[in-house]
Amino acid sequence: MTSNHGEAPESDLRRQLLFSMLVASGSTFLAPESAKAASEITSPIVKTDLVDDWSNIDIIKPPTDDRDYVAYILDNGLKVVLCSDPLSTEAGAAMDCHVGACSDPKEVRGLAHFNEHMLFLGTKEYPNEDSFESFLSANGGSSNAYTASEDTVYHFTLQGGDRLEEGLKRFGSFFTSPLFTEGATGRELNAIESEHAKNLQSDSFRTYQLSKARQNSEHPHSKFFTGNKKTLLEDTKKAGLNLRNELIEFYNSHYSANQMTLAVVGPQSLEKLRVMVETAFGKIPNKNLPKPEDGWKRIVPPFGGSSLIEPFGHYLKVVPVQDIRQLSISWPIVYTDEQDRNNALLTKQANYVAHLMGHEGPGSLLSYLKGKGLGNSVACGTGDELSDFETYECTIGLTKAGLSAVDDVIEAVFSYLSMLKDRDIPKYTFNEVLQLEELQWRFSQKGDVSNYVESLATSLEKYPPSLCVAGPRRLALSENENTLITSSAPRSGFTSREQLAFTTLLTTEYIEKLTVDNAMITIMSSSYQGKTDRKEEWYGTDFTVEPIAPSTLMKWKNCAVPKTIGIEYPKRNQFIPSESGLKVKYPPSPVDRFKRRTFEDRMIPIRAPEVIRNDDGDNRWTVYFKPDDRFGQPKAFVIFELLTKEVYSTAKNAALSNFYEFCVTDKLGEYAYDAGLAGLTYDVKVVPRGVRLTFGGYNDKLQRFAAYVSKKLSVEIKDLLPKDETDFERYQDVIGRAFAAFDVKQPYAHCAAFTQQLLQPPKFHYSNAQMREETEKVTLGDLISYANSLWSSGKGLVLIQGNLDKKEALKLVMTIDTTLSFKSIPVEEYPPELKPIPLPQVSAKDVPTKLEISEPNPNNGNSATYVVIQSLSEDPKEHVMTELLSSIVGEPFYEDLRTKQQLGYIVSSGVRPLGKTRFLGFIVQSSVAPASKLTSATLKYLDAVRSNLLEKLNEGDFAVYVKSLIERKTDPDKQLVTEVTRNWGEIGSGRLQFDRVQQEVGALLDLSKTDLLEFWDSLYVKDGRRVLITEMVPRVGVASTSAPPPSYRALDESNYGRILGIDDIEELRNDLNPYTQSV
Repeated sequence: MTSNHGEAPESDLRRQLLFSMLVASGSTFLAPESAKAASEITSPIVKTDLVDDWSNIDIIKPPTDDRDYVAYILDNGLKVVLCSDPLSTEAGAAMDCHVGACSDPKEVRGLAHFNEHMLFLGTKEYPNEDSFESFLSANGGSSNAYTASEDTVYHFTLQGGDRLEEGLKRFGSFFTSPLFTEGATGRELNAIESEHAKNLQSDSFRTYQLSKARQNSEHPHSKFFTGNKKTLLEDTKKAGLNLRNELIEFYNSHYSANQMTLAVVGPQSLEKLRVMVETAFGKIPNKNLPKPEDGWKRIVPPFGGSSLIEPFGHYLKVVPVQDIRQLSISWPIVYTDEQDRNNALLTKQANYVAHLMGHEGPGSLLSYLKGKGLGNSVACGTGDELSDFETYECTIGLTKAGLSAVDDVIEAVFSYLSMLKDRDIPKYTFNEVLQLEELQWRFSQKGDVSNYVESLATSLEKYPPSLCVAGPRRLALSENENTLITSSAPRSGFTSREQLAFTTLLTTEYIEKLTVDNAMITIMSSSYQGKTDRKEEWYGTDFTVEPIAPSTLMKWKNCAVPKTIGIEYPKRNQFIPSESGLKVKYPPSPVDRFKRRTFEDRMIPIRAPEVIRNDDGDNRWTVYFKPDDRFGQPKAFVIFELLTKEVYSTAKNAALSNFYEFCVTDKLGEYAYDAGLAGLTYDVKVVPRGVRLTFGGYNDKLQRFAAYVSKKLSVEIKDLLPKDETDFERYQDVIGRAFAAFDVKQPYAHCAAFTQQLLQPPKFHYSNAQMREETEKVTLGDLISYANSLWSSGKGLVLIQGNLDKKEALKLVMTIDTTLSFKSIPVEEYPPELKPIPLPQVSAKDVPTKLEISEPNPNNGNSATYVVIQSLSEDPKEHVMTELLSSIVGEPFYEDLRTKQQLGYIVSSGVRPLGKTRFLGFIVQSSVAPASKLTSATLKYLDAVRSNLLEKLNEGDFAVYVKSLIERKTDPDKQLVTEVTRNWGEIGSGRLQFDRVQQEVGALLDLSKTDLLEFWDSLYVKDGRRVLITEMVPRVGVASTSAPPPSYRALDESNYGRILGIDDIEELRNDLNPYTQSV
């Protein structure tokens, strides 16, 4: 078909436009915006004399890393690391500004965090508050930031390297000309307040603040960091301070090029990236500021002096929000000088201590505590890490008996420590810890750009430039106190006796600091409710402080001899792969990194897995196999699913499945722990359509590992089940408390959970209330019966992919088949695939179906709403239109409800899959507005999407959104597990569309703006739309309203299907069940 005017058809023009954008670099997205920035922020560039030698830096990188790096310093003192990755379509940057919440003025707590928020809200060059986020959204990108104790880190990513240059310019203006407008300053206070309100019911924030209250009150780390309206508005007004002026003063006093580190990852060459960086960041002022910590490091002691809570020799007993029973012992490790801190960064001696104390094998601390019925878990490692101190922490999940005998649990910890002090740690332990880390280094794979670029920026601030990649990823980074390692070659042990001796010495010195006298003990339990006498200022946490009896302290110092209670050093790890076992069977073909991957290249489907076994007679097994020839990893993954109806067919069976999974994890823990350290993993999961067993890791010992685990899961299941009623009750307690934790989740999470409950049909999903009820009712006999029948019959479906050949794959399946010995089932007994519940159709003028529920946590003052627009289509074209709509409407939704209206801190939207369908979801959580107002604002926004957004898109804007979505979909997999997961998604669902990406891209290329408008009309604008509103109504706070009734149908039958209470969900699910009703 041709045009009457000699022009190409509209569809061809769209394809040409998209094609040109996909194969060539684009122009700038928008013309620079203009506005006058606050004059107080300007400052001249100062050239600094650089003391460090940054010439000829050889950045140590993993052997598998084919990217190019360079580290250098700009003339203004900004430290930079660049990473060129020509094969990637994703790019990004991160800036670590070396100033954090510790630098808050005493009069304005939370100022550093508030400053972080404000930098996103307009600059001189780009004054629109949503300018940066709109640019990123159109280009498939995102941004974020966080404020830590001594650093504030900003980062962004986008799709398509051709947009990176403009992204860097926009990002760079954060650090040269932020506006700090009066309007934005006033409005963003609400976001800070909402963020703080979100954290009020978080045990992690509450306990963190309590731990800081045990520090010296003069040390800056002891302060309240987040900030709220009281500290930022009310307190500043009382002190006669202008908040905007304080922001500008903070920015001017602390944001300087010489205290910043920048990381950029992009497909451009290093030379081109250099030019971009110079243009975007070369004008950041250098004020030659000293490091902020120089004002307190080794001047103000972090512990000792005056503190709000006694740090040592006392129990801190805390009432948690969640039903937690937990013991935490924390030791401060104060650095004596700069060399002491450098040793901790480079040697990481805490890792060796944590490896031993947190071990879960035979003879471990956890093994002892489980054997005595005192503990369920042990976790050890560093906590706070600042320039002048760190903390080492040991956290133990307690049983009821463990809480009653908490002094005995603490004694066991000190018994383990006495072994570390009195007996030499085996040399093989040091070598194994190093070897295991080096295995990860040797076969490290690329991850997402966002996390990586953030890691580079923060590492460049902490480590010497040659170690900005290796710093957080390797141990023993120095030969001794004076010499850094220089080789990227993986090590199987320490490179010299001197290095081992140095590491051993530092580890021994570290252990000596873990004493009874400097232990800070915290115990959390809901049983302390009503028994406390103090309340923490910022989060309202109830707690009490009790002195520890001198006799108890003395008992801990003279603790039980480790051997007498069965505590011993871990044996050698038998799962560490041999060198011969690390051979890659099918090395990837050499790739020309500098040949840009064309659009045509990306449209070639990846080779699909092949069926290597498909039993014709009884249809017992269907086995898919694909050897890895793309990633060069000596690893393999095995996903096995036994399709069967019965294992999840009732709420009771679903509850028993949790017991079964917990039993397996708990009882196999000692055997599987070493395997996990050596990179071998397993997972057993009961799902609505059967039982799924997954193995993964280095293939050298995978066969042996899989054979042992599968045998224990079936033939020898008796070994994994509770040994008696007491053991069963321990499991029942843990599982029951896990379900009870649902009540204290965030309101937006409750919205999502109840929405999922309503959208999923019976036998695919059970409510939290149902699971809690059944968890209390089931018995040990029920569990034994369930476990013995779990693998009895079904259809075997398998994917094996990785560094194995066909013969090895078939052998592995035969091993599992022989072990499980399940009975085959006919096709008609296969469990059905998931079909979502079809929401009631309503006219465009009618209010959509609404679910109103009282917030389960009576102390949470946040409201929330979740609006879902359902599509029942399984058509790839409609799927990609749903994704495209999400890209277009997401950022403006955030900008409208969060930035402009300030309705809440949590505002998000996105596409969610459900079975073979997808739906659009919009979430808002607020501490200042009732749920009904959030719903009204969301619907008002959605009602205007067509006129305000979609109709205003020109062909160029539309093409940009399509291009970024295509690039995101065709970005090559960075890790083997990503491809495995995608392939299993096709196999497990029965779709088998292994070229789905190419199908969806083809659909995107054919899309027009008219198609999108028509789809949105059918989805939301016209009659027949399927929309669900879920509201969480708080019982306290300014966002609270009268509690909704449990059932609206009980009040008025005419309400049914229009407005629902929590008790109406199950009835509607049954009425709309797609397996019993026609849509």
